[in-house]
Amino acid sequence: MNETTQLRVMDFDCPTCASTVEHALSNVDGVQNVKVHYTTGRVEIEYDDDVADPDAFAQAIENQGYTPQPA
Repeated sequence: MNETTQLRVMDFDCPTCASTVEHALSNVDGVQNVKVHYTTGRVEIEYDDDVADPDAFAQAIENQGYTPQPA
């Protein structure tokens, strides 16, 4: 079943940063779509909840050097 969640990323401010986060999240198993809005710091993740582990979303962002927070 598809679910959507949002996170906020505190320390990016350019399209390249947003692209890095989008790419990292797209590689998480079960993620189907990622929308990153660098001007607001919001990330929307659509995923298959039978496959994806939502804790992996924050980890993927942290692995790129950014700090995720609940939206």
